Amino acid sequence: MQLAEKCDLELTDEQVRKLQIITQFNISARYDDYKESFNQKCTDEYTAEQIKNIEEVREWLKSLLIEKKSEELTEK
Repeated sequence: MQLAEKCDLELTDEQVRKLQIITQFNISARYDDYKESFNQKCTDEYTAEQIKNIEEVREWLKSLLIEKKSEELTEK
């Protein structure tokens, strides 16, 4: 979320929600006390849904990079 804000990205509510969930995966990897409760949350269904969300966010970010690169090339 901080990177999105620093880059002045306009996020939809859905994108914010997805990024917040993705961030939970990073937090659980760092903090042992959070791992157990997070692991219980990660059923096969939940994990599959989050993998899909991560892929969607990845594609969205790639499209932003491609768009930015295209704009830079057009300006030259």
